[in-house]
Amino acid sequence: MITEVVNVPNNLNTFTVNVLLSNNGGTFDNISSFTFGYLGPVTNIDSSIDNCSTIDITWTAPTVDDRVSIQYYILRIYDAITGSLVKNVSVYDTSYQFVDNNLFIHRYTYAITGVNELGEGISNNDTFSYQRVPRSVSRAHFYVTTFNETRANASFSIPVIIECTGESPENATVTIQCNGTGIVFTSTELVEYSQPRNITGSVLVPLYEECNISIVFSNRVGSSELFTLEFDTFLPFDPTPSPTGTDETVTLPPGTPRTTVIIAVIAGCITVILIILIIVTIVLIRVVRKKKKACGKKRANSAPSTSFDQKAPNDYPMT
Repeated sequence: MITEVVNVPNNLNTFTVNVLLSNNGGTFDNISSFTFGYLGPVTNIDSSIDNCSTIDITWTAPTVDDRVSIQYYILRIYDAITGSLVKNVSVYDTSYQFVDNNLFIHRYTYAITGVNELGEGISNNDTFSYQRVPRSVSRAHFYVTTFNETRANASFSIPVIIECTGESPENATVTIQCNGTGIVFTSTELVEYSQPRNITGSVLVPLYEECNISIVFSNRVGSSELFTLEFDTFLPFDPTPSPTGTDETVTLPPGTPRTTVIIAVIAGCITVILIILIIVTIVLIRVVRKKKKACGKKRANSAPSTSFDQKAPNDYPMT
């Protein structure tokens, strides 16, 4: 084995080794040269999510001479928002996995560097965000009650349920609009740090109009599909109130045709009260009659008898 140590200038990234053997008898065939140098950058850095919490990172190794192998890679993971170093690991393959249970607020920069006998090669990096456009609202609780002669009180409760943190909304915008008055209510509420939760509210809307409530979730990636539920405030409200008389749960996909919201009717409540009063009155009348009848029987049973035996005067002997 022939060995030799050669000093290489620090400013050289690559050099070529040529070997030529000879003796007094002549020159041997040339030995193919090989390139020896610092590794070039990795390419095709990619990242994806598994099961909403496991992050996969993959990349393509730089092209090298087979006789100069890559020993390993240095993977540095940075928080792209703060710039701080999150993790520094040695990887002996072209892929890596780690778990993050809060992908909603994180963006990562991956800096990958190949290492061989000369040391660290040229680094390459890429940044990834794992947020996705939020899913649309799937269901909402909504009910309307009469407030006074001109306005009604519309109340809503919208559950925020997230299956994957990457789809978490940052904001929820609720708008109520009526055909005659226009927009009567709009509100954008921050929801990113309080899940799961319900978005609730109560709004005065004008009577005798057709209205709709719309809900949109949004984050830095984009906005969900619009969820719209239509209702009217005509009196009497139609259809018949729900069995509870107070609340109706409406479950509709986005784009569902107009559906009248089931609501409580004041007239219905008055009718129920009148029916209850009638029933109570009938019961009281029957109770009073039974008591009177019982008292009459009691008096008849307690009166003294007026029948007794009496002998005629002629039946007694004369003295």
